[in-house]
Amino acid sequence: MKYAGVLDALKRANAGMKDAYGEGREDARIAFKRTRDDAGKDVDAVRIANTLGTNRTMTMLAELLHHNPTQTKVLQQMGMGLSDDKATRAGQILGHLGADLTQDRTRELWWLLNAPQAIGNVTQEAVTNIASRGKFEKASPMLDETGNQMTMSNPAAAIRGEALDEQSGRLKKGFSMRDEDGEKVIYKRDYEPGNVNSLQIPVGLAINSGIGLMNPFGGQEGYQAAMPSEDDASKTSNVIGEVASKYILGRTGNLLPWSEFQKVRPDVSKGEYMAYKAFKFDKGADLNPFDDGKATVPSGVLKYNNDGIHGAEVQFLGRSIPMNTGILPTVTAIAGTALGARRGKRPIESGFIGGMSGALGGMAVGNALEQERRRRNAAENGIQL
Repeated sequence: MKYAGVLDALKRANAGMKDAYGEGREDARIAFKRTRDDAGKDVDAVRIANTLGTNRTMTMLAELLHHNPTQTKVLQQMGMGLSDDKATRAGQILGHLGADLTQDRTRELWWLLNAPQAIGNVTQEAVTNIASRGKFEKASPMLDETGNQMTMSNPAAAIRGEALDEQSGRLKKGFSMRDEDGEKVIYKRDYEPGNVNSLQIPVGLAINSGIGLMNPFGGQEGYQAAMPSEDDASKTSNVIGEVASKYILGRTGNLLPWSEFQKVRPDVSKGEYMAYKAFKFDKGADLNPFDDGKATVPSGVLKYNNDGIHGAEVQFLGRSIPMNTGILPTVTAIAGTALGARRGKRPIESGFIGGMSGALGGMAVGNALEQERRRRNAAENGIQL
């Protein structure tokens, strides 16, 4: 009897594993859409929420932690929820983890965040969404002249051409329907997603300027161009290629040789230059920043340098993000965008103005701080600028 019980449990676990492993991306996408519908939100979500909400491994963890009851209810309705039977549930967990490996579910999170610009945009979206109380995610029911909600079975004549294609009867972009008390109520999103995405311009300007991607004619001060000219490595040989390399690939040029570097950065001594080069290419793990002001996670994906040629800086995937001229303007751009979107009567316009004000203000202050830092560093090295 004991062995029969174990065998039966293994069969249930195997069935659960096969069922979970067989779920696809479209199943997760539909579950995410229904969850947002039931929560009264438009299907357009900020990128981090969309990535996590359509990742079945992450939604499984949310189920296990009882984090999102609405999502759990939708998954159960779709036959995708975790079973109450322990053996079946164990099999489902193994199936989801196996599918994660073969469907690259969690690796997609890394693909979303594997560039400084992407991290800046995702952070801006999330902070602005929180600050504005999710107003950009909302959709409102369409009302007729008397203030009643319009439904698919009885839409007002005035909205037929706006919300519904008159030949097919299908909803147009920006409109959705939700089941409410047996009726399919027509909703329209409050803000167009393309307009909301324009709020990423300020933070993009701030962080791209900070890492040296805004100059189409060459490299930033002390660096080669992404596509260097044979006559002058700091200038590009191909403007179109330079722009493409920076915008699409996020490439920046290498440091100029010392003989050329010292001409544009006289505040830096040769010893500081060589120490910075050594830090830049060192990938050995160093998790203690308090002994020498430097830290490196294993493999060198993320580094910190408290006193390099740019002052304090973070390096991510080899790209330098100085605190003064990169991180400070990015933070002020995000803060300005969020504050403007929260307080303005026209949140997209006021968010954009706030973001640009924050970005430009942060860049001005950051550049002033950097120039003062260079002046002091040059004085310490006995150099008169």
